[in-house]
Amino acid sequence: MEKSIKIKAKMLGNVEISYQGKPFTIERNNTTKVNQLFQMLLYFPNGLTRDQIMYNLFHNEEIADPSNSLRALVFRLRRALPKVGLPEEDYVYVKRGVYKINPSIVVDCDAIEFEEAAKKALACEDAKEQLRLLQAACDMYTGDFLPGLSGSDWVITVQVRLKKLYDRCVKQICELSIVSKDFKTVYEVSSRANNFYPYDGWQTYEMQALIELGKSKEALKLYEDTENLMFEELGVSISPQMTRQLDLLGGQIKNSTDMISEVKKNLDTSKEDIEGAFYCTYPNFVESYRYIKRVIKRSGQAAWLMLCTITDGKGFALDSSDRLTTLAEELSEAIRLAARGGDMYARYSNNQFIVLLLDITQEDCVLVQARINENLSKESRKRYIKYNVAPVNLQSAGTDEDTRELNDMIQGEK
Repeated sequence: MEKSIKIKAKMLGNVEISYQGKPFTIERNNTTKVNQLFQMLLYFPNGLTRDQIMYNLFHNEEIADPSNSLRALVFRLRRALPKVGLPEEDYVYVKRGVYKINPSIVVDCDAIEFEEAAKKALACEDAKEQLRLLQAACDMYTGDFLPGLSGSDWVITVQVRLKKLYDRCVKQICELSIVSKDFKTVYEVSSRANNFYPYDGWQTYEMQALIELGKSKEALKLYEDTENLMFEELGVSISPQMTRQLDLLGGQIKNSTDMISEVKKNLDTSKEDIEGAFYCTYPNFVESYRYIKRVIKRSGQAAWLMLCTITDGKGFALDSSDRLTTLAEELSEAIRLAARGGDMYARYSNNQFIVLLLDITQEDCVLVQARINENLSKESRKRYIKYNVAPVNLQSAGTDEDTRELNDMIQGEK
């Protein structure tokens, strides 16, 4: 009896199709029409109708005769496979308008195996066994399905379905492991998911695990890295769930057995730019602002908020562009040097900075604006910066409304 022909198809994370342990590629790369047809047949073991294949391959293109183009692709595929080292065989089986890989060919496809494993794991009712099956399924998932073909509708459909399955598996593992207090597993699984999908919020589980494992420094760095990622790439604030984890982290640090001298030493050795205004992230700015309001209410100091908006030179906020990136970096440094060491500022959005100026009059705010303009590299730059100032309302300090004027000012001038 002849040995069956076995083709191994890796489609998650990257594409590699092999026979007897040797990878092969038909034609020049994995994205040609012949390869796309081959990948479809490998992934759909029950086959596809002629109309489905033609739609998947040609619906975004103007093809005079899709049927003839499909026949040509099938002919090229049949001829190409033996040329790359596979045994002579009619690999494309057509019956009653359905195209599939010849039933005598054995196909091992990681995407199919993952999907089957994930569904089996999610359906398991025994918690211990489910956890084992979920971990095995997640280990099979190595990234998006056919990432090089993300513009094809059929590929996107499969990508979304498999990613949803992966997400469900990861979340279930984390929840089960939290119940059993196995935070090492929570960290390992969520960290891996975060590497695949850094914008999907897996950092919340990751940070929780680090806190429970007593790794406060790593947890704080993860928070800061995530905050920067969300703002710089998406222009959004960090999730409330991550903020709650930061509160828990604060509680863990407060419960530390360090002596006050050690705490002071840690604070004194923190990395900080001494010269110029203090820069912080916007969430930290809000918390510091609330505290400072309480302090200066007792001292009677005056304080002003200044909003610096990068415009297109005609008064309208500048949208994302290389010029905006350059101006934002330059404006940040100009603010730092123009304000004093006791002042603080933060970047609120991709085109706005908020500054808190302490013990200052409205007339002095104009001087700060002038110094910022002087610190810009070119005289013409200053026409791109729009300034708005408002006094800090000290009467609201310590109340639920103590940041209203801050939010109203920024949102009113966006």
